[in-house]
Amino acid sequence: MSRRVIIGVGLASHPVNAAGNTWAFLQWVLGFRQAGWDVWMVEDIASAKCLDPALQKCEPAQSANLAHWNGVVAEFGLKGRSTLFLDGQSPDLPELLRFARDAEFLFNISGHFKQREVLGAVPERVYADLDPAFTQIWAEVYKSDMNLDGHDTFVSIGRYLGKKTCRAPLAGRNWLPLGVPVVLDYFTNPRAEKPGDTWTTFTHWYGYPQVEYDGAWYGNKSEEFAHLVDLPGKTGERLEIATDLHSEDPTTDLFLKGGWRLVDARPLNTPWQSYRDYLAQSRGEFCVAKNGYVVSRCGWFSDRSVSYLALGRPVILQETGWTDFYPHGEGLLSFHDAESAAAALATVAKDPVKHALAARRIAETHCSAPVVVNQLLETIGRAE
Repeated sequence: MSRRVIIGVGLASHPVNAAGNTWAFLQWVLGFRQAGWDVWMVEDIASAKCLDPALQKCEPAQSANLAHWNGVVAEFGLKGRSTLFLDGQSPDLPELLRFARDAEFLFNISGHFKQREVLGAVPERVYADLDPAFTQIWAEVYKSDMNLDGHDTFVSIGRYLGKKTCRAPLAGRNWLPLGVPVVLDYFTNPRAEKPGDTWTTFTHWYGYPQVEYDGAWYGNKSEEFAHLVDLPGKTGERLEIATDLHSEDPTTDLFLKGGWRLVDARPLNTPWQSYRDYLAQSRGEFCVAKNGYVVSRCGWFSDRSVSYLALGRPVILQETGWTDFYPHGEGLLSFHDAESAAAALATVAKDPVKHALAARRIAETHCSAPVVVNQLLETIGRAE
């Protein structure tokens, strides 16, 4: 019998224009399955929070939440191995509980899953943090319920959490390092397309409010992009951001005058193949990190960047400490200010083919889902 795992996700919670969010969870679900595990995907949402495609409240049966969940389940062959709880209830519960008693652990991504009977049926509950520094600050400083209680083991893509060089609290937990996976079967260049002439990325411009810890403020990507308004004038490269920044926002005009291209991210997120094609048609990804990741130096790395790498598109990503964990210099480059960003862009421009091949090689050797899953198992003491 295959080894069993239950994975808690947040797909139905974000049902509209959400390819990036969906794949942050799906990479793990499909990755464990690719590594040979019997996977059961679970999520619980409140029926009062169900929305139609126009983001208006509606009954669950007519909701975008249910439609998105059902679409993912059908497309990726998860029927019979997926349960969406509404207000904690599902007719699948008895069968899921039988599965849970034979599962090795429940892998709860961002603590989304809270259904008590299932959580209580598994022998171990692993909390997977995808938003390092913020998760811990919200829990410790702001006393927000991040659903940490009831878990036995804690892992984070902030691989430096708990180290002396990391400026983030721990919320009373021991955080173990976690990699970022990509399922190469879905993020291999679909039509062997040649790269385009534009560096791209996706960005929620403002995200959520800044938080404070130990006298320092931890913000979003908007603070870091603000340091790079004039970057296009320092390089001959085309730079584009797919974003939710409104056209009437003064920041839009500021960046357009600086030479940036800004496009609406929404139509690029549905269906997910459009999202993948946008990445594949790019020259590569150029992106800042959230200010909080930079300030904390937590070692965060992007779940979107691994998809670019898998498609053979080089990535230039702001330093957060991640360079201590991933090979860099070819295919994957770091920067910390406008000058080093321009230098990284110029480096790739000298030999784009070499950097494209190196990007794919990094994805295969360091980011492919079976590799990252096996790293996780070793970290939590469940490697065979």
